[in-house]
Amino acid sequence: MTYNEYAFGSFDTDIVAVAKQYDLDLDHLDVEFFSPGRQAILVEEVAGQRFRVHLSLEENRIIAVKQLDNAPSESTSGDPFAKYKNFMK
Repeated sequence: MTYNEYAFGSFDTDIVAVAKQYDLDLDHLDVEFFSPGRQAILVEEVAGQRFRVHLSLEENRIIAVKQLDNAPSESTSGDPFAKYKNFMK
């Protein structure tokens, strides 16, 4: 896990809990923004594709997911957003 801002490291325990709650891979996760109890913007790499995940921690859901890489990975088939849809309302 890497942080866009050094200060986000002070919320490491909270970020790890959020990542686990939403089944995000800690080894392939970049923290772009984190406000405890409010919202988070995380970039996760899954099978060579990167996804920006915007979370509402107040509403306990994923607000939006954007695929950052245009080319689909050969190792992925089907809906690349399926992993995130369970957490969207």
